[in-house]
Amino acid sequence: MEPPPKPAMENLLYLRAVFTWWDAEEQYRVKKVGDNLYRAQARLVADGEYYDFKFADAGWSPDFNCGFLTKADEIVVSNGPAVKANCNSNGAYFRFNPKQTGTYGFYFDQSAEVPVVYIKPIKK
Repeated sequence: MEPPPKPAMENLLYLRAVFTWWDAEEQYRVKKVGDNLYRAQARLVADGEYYDFKFADAGWSPDFNCGFLTKADEIVVSNGPAVKANCNSNGAYFRFNPKQTGTYGFYFDQSAEVPVVYIKPIKK
């Protein structure tokens, strides 16, 4: 039996974070940018503090509440390696400490069996 098809994430997932007050805001809904690759973006201030974030749907539903898979995947570094996500996560928030103030792309890639997350600066 084949696994069920993956849902269209651009219709479901939001970047939810301390800077969104953990709300599902339309401006932080992910957009499809490639095959099984989705991105939301946010302007962040480099103040030395970590920003906690997740990818989740509007209702924090099981299977659509994506935080880090293991403690080794908690910290995301700009232009760093991708970290693994667990989409049945309750309190496992990713953490990101930007080194420069600017706009960042938050990527959710579900092309492999285990989804991954990474961040890249967006050049304007």
